Amino acid sequence: MKNLKKIICSCLVCIVCCTLCSCGKPSKKDLPQYPSQEFEICGLWAPHEMSEQAFKLYKDAGFNVVSFTNHDEMPRSSENQYYIGSKRTLEALKLCKKVGIDAYIAYGASWFNRHNEGDEYFDKKPFSTYDQYGEYKDIIKGVHINDEPNKETMASLAKDELIEDFKKVFPNTKYMINLIPATAVTSRDFVDYDEMLKIYGETIMSKFENPYICVDVYPFSNSKNPEMMMLYNYNEIAKCAQKYNAETSFILQSSTGNEFLESLSEGDMRLQVYTALAFGADNLQYYCYSVPTSYSEDGSEIESYLYSHCMLERDQKTPNQLYYDVKTVNQEIQKFASAILAYDWKQAIGISGTEDQTFRVCSIEYDTNFERRALENTKHYVSATATLDLVLSHFTSNEYGEGYMFVNFARAESNNNKLTATFKDCGAVAIYGGKDYSGTPRIVPLDENGQLNLELNYGEGVFVTPLV
Repeated sequence: MKNLKKIICSCLVCIVCCTLCSCGKPSKKDLPQYPSQEFEICGLWAPHEMSEQAFKLYKDAGFNVVSFTNHDEMPRSSENQYYIGSKRTLEALKLCKKVGIDAYIAYGASWFNRHNEGDEYFDKKPFSTYDQYGEYKDIIKGVHINDEPNKETMASLAKDELIEDFKKVFPNTKYMINLIPATAVTSRDFVDYDEMLKIYGETIMSKFENPYICVDVYPFSNSKNPEMMMLYNYNEIAKCAQKYNAETSFILQSSTGNEFLESLSEGDMRLQVYTALAFGADNLQYYCYSVPTSYSEDGSEIESYLYSHCMLERDQKTPNQLYYDVKTVNQEIQKFASAILAYDWKQAIGISGTEDQTFRVCSIEYDTNFERRALENTKHYVSATATLDLVLSHFTSNEYGEGYMFVNFARAESNNNKLTATFKDCGAVAIYGGKDYSGTPRIVPLDENGQLNLELNYGEGVFVTPLV
């Protein structure tokens, strides 16, 4: 009997000790249950081949939207071109429905629309005139209106008659305009980037309940300091999106040759994707999926391919290594889309490396007075250092609290980036994303100083939420 009492007492002590030891240690059950969401991801240009097999191959790359924006084989006819009212658009929507994928269709705004449909194509209400997609409107998520408009064109796209006609036919659809990067803004007749964003916001975004903003910046090119310019552009676009509560899209580079570098790695793609997420991207577009071709002025023959390859080889049907790299990264980020999309972007800053300063992040590290920027109005973040250049973003949610994005923005040839972030008023963090992310966040206790130590590969990023 005495031995039984001792056994019972020992068991009770063990239970109490285990309970006490586990108090205050967050576990998986403490994580928020975020509403299910996905990034919209597409590739420009759409598959050349109009077949179920070609559209399935596109979908298998991790694309959940087909963007009808490519200028396909000659002649430039309704059967061969994507625009509202063309036979090709209707055929492609049928294929989207069949393979289970959404679509961005195209208003067009190109010379061949007028050539095919007549001078009045742009002079009447285009959306109601060509309102022929009734059974497919549930999969039409956006309409490409124009690419990199100049000042005069932007004014025409802001006309009330055009926007009212659009809303009448596509009331729950994105009015999609892709803006020019800052490096070329004066070529579109704007004084500077501030003027362009001000006009776009006041004359177009303000007219929509759910506005949209987008820019394309290609960092792996032969231009000078393209990565630095990407951060400046993304930051300006993100701030404008924040002001108008706009859906944000960034177009990423997946093309090689010509003005671009001759090859792209999985790390290059990851760098672009995680940087876009660090500036609040809701959806991503890749330029290009299939290889564009250029044409003679009269449109009679194909002159040449624009790039060495994109995600497909020049035969427009063979996936290459870049295809599989993009597929890997797309699958990776969708595994934590529900988490990061539950938060709103607030601010991004750059942190120069303590061991290798390459000034790749200086455009967001310093203000116009050359003062260092700091994250503002944070509840848990205190400070951060990194051995290499780092992008750090702050996200907030009324329901879920705060989140932070850390992206290794060092050069490809650099070693891994070792960072230390200090937090307060929390004992652990949940870490989402990163290379080879399984879909289950890691819960990492902070040390006695509230510090978190991480090591990020080239281009790698993570989304971190404090656990109180």
